[in-house]
Order: sequence, then C-alpha cells, then structure tokens
Amino acid sequence: MKFTKKTSGILIPARGIDGLIHGAQILLDVPIKDKYDPPEKKGNKYIWLSSSTKRLGVTSGSPVHFVGNPFARTVYVTEGLLKADIAHLLMNRSFVAIAGANNVSQLKLLFALLAQNGTELIVEAHDMDKYSNKAISNGASKIYLIAQEHGMDCRRLTWNPNYKGVDDWQLALRRQEMQSKIEESKNFKKRYLYGLCDVVDIGRCIEIWYGLAERNVSLVSYLGLTADEYSSYLQNGPEELKLLLNAQRKQRCFRIYQLNFDTEPTIPFAFMGLEAMYKAGFQQPPAAKYRKVCESSMYAPLEQTDGEILDRIYTKYNTPMEDFQGRCLAASDVIELYDEEQRLYFYREPDAYTPVRFSPAFAKPMLERQDMNE
Repeated sequence: MKFTKKTSGILIPARGIDGLIHGAQILLDVPIKDKYDPPEKKGNKYIWLSSSTKRLGVTSGSPVHFVGNPFARTVYVTEGLLKADIAHLLMNRSFVAIAGANNVSQLKLLFALLAQNGTELIVEAHDMDKYSNKAISNGASKIYLIAQEHGMDCRRLTWNPNYKGVDDWQLALRRQEMQSKIEESKNFKKRYLYGLCDVVDIGRCIEIWYGLAERNVSLVSYLGLTADEYSSYLQNGPEELKLLLNAQRKQRCFRIYQLNFDTEPTIPFAFMGLEAMYKAGFQQPPAAKYRKVCESSMYAPLEQTDGEILDRIYTKYNTPMEDFQGRCLAASDVIELYDEEQRLYFYREPDAYTPVRFSPAFAKPMLERQDMNE
C-alpha cells in the first residue's frame, strides 16, 4: 500500500461479528477539506481505506464494526469505529458501530445474525447531537425499525449532554470519581461552610487525626479552624463553634431550567452555546421551550462569588442524581440565582456561563412526583 502525506493517519479496523477484519478507516493526521469549503468547516477526519480511484480498484463497502460478545443479550449501536472500541473497553458491553448516522443498510444482516444468537435488546447510543440534528435523529429512528423487523426491542441511551459521545461520557465518569475523592479530602471547616457536613462531625474528624500514623500538621490546622475558633469549641462546645461558623456562610438559592423535548424531539440549539441559539433566531433563551427542573439551595462562604456558585451547581448536577428531575446540567440550560432583592439568569455555554434575560413565567412548571413515575 502507498500512503501519501494527504492520506496519512491511524488505521482503524472494522471487524465483523466473526472477528475478522472486513475493512479499515484512516483517522487522518490532517482532516481533508474540499476546495470550496468555507473556512469554518473542519473537514473530514475519517476516510475509508479504498482503491476505488485506482485501475481495477474496489470500494471499501463501508462495513459495520462489531466488538464484544456476539451472543450478548444486549447490544449497543453507535456511530464511529474507534468510539465503539473505547466504549466497549470502558463499559464491558458489546457494541456495533456504523460509519455515519444514516449508514444503516448493513445493519439488517448483522441484526439478523444477532437475533439468531439470542440478542433481545438493541440500545441506540448515537451522539447527543441527535437532539439538535434532525439527520442524526432520523438515522437513530431507522435503527429502531430494523431491530423491530428482527423481533428485538430497541431503546435510546442518553447521558450527560456535556459529553457528545458515549466514549467521552464514560471517560468523564472516571475523572469524576477522582474529583469525589478530592472533595472528601477537604478539611472540616471548609466542608461545613460548603454545607457538606454538620458541626457534630468535628468529633469524627478529631478521631481520624488521632488515628493518623504520621501527623504532619497540628489538629487545629487539620480541622481548618483558627486558634480562637478551636479554643471556643473546647471551652463552650460545638454549639458555640456553630454560631461562629454560621456567621461566615450564607444560603444561596437557585433554580434550573432545561429544554423540554416532550413536544419537540429536536431543538436547533439544544446542548449548544449562545451563538447556536442566535443562529436559530432567538435573542434570549425562549422560556416557552424550557421546563423548571430544580429549585434548591446550597451553603457557601460569604466571599464566594456568583461565578463560583455557578461552578459548584454545575459540578453537583452534571452527574445523574436520583432526586433530580432533569438531565445532567449542560449547555443550553438556564440557571437562576435569586434572593429577596434580585434574580439573575445565566445561560450555560459549553464551558462557561453568560448572563442573559429570561422570562420564567413562560417556562413549564416542575413535574409533580406522581407525573415523573408515570
């Protein structure tokens, strides 16, 4: 084979359910752009290994890719060969990959084989832009029809929309596990000011300090207290310490609004930044397309800024929670910070918050608990 500089890259094998390589894609070192493509277009990252442009050459045939147990009862379908391989390694699930959301014709034969092997459920795991891109949404719908033709159920997999692909999401979960360990390492005072523990937990923290094999810091420093605060605790007990610490924090109230897909399965700026919203013809987040999904509060040190509060809200709600009605916090969500004096609204960009105007009276109300269970 002769690879030119234009087509150099990493070879990604496409394996069949038989485990044999049926073709290969090239993850290009430099994406290819057509001559008349606009400057903002990123270009094609993947091309098939093919000799169709050569004399007596052949096409790749765009084969589907399978990785995992061919006799699995549940099989996931996503777009992208490398994505399927990564997700399979992280989730220990069987994956089928197609090279394009609408490139589903070869799924018919594969699904027939999977049905014979005992597969009962197909899980559609296309990227989260299926909620904003009609072409991808339509391609996902075709997977349902093909699965039903072969007597298998089909469900849609959704995840934290901050992460486009199922592989990105799984990698993020690993990072969040590490972040949780960092949260647990905060000292007593910081945890109390953040509302993460009660004042009586100081006793457990003291026991932990006495149980340390090596005490590199004093007990007062380990707890995060000042000398006066610790002295007050020793002389007057935890209730006096509670009064001192409560004077250093306050309760911050907030509400979360998210796009409602009950009546519109795709919304052009879903999980995107303000530029996409403006491009869709809106000057501010259209509250009528939103639903209130959360009304809550959190404790914060007095010096903590609105930006830091928003970051904490994002950290808390961008992972699944049992008592949270909404999806994981993501771009296109609106956060309201309020108190007795003012209400502030912020639009979640992919990696930041931007102040916006918002009319919550037009947003759909929170679902009642019984509605959520229906």
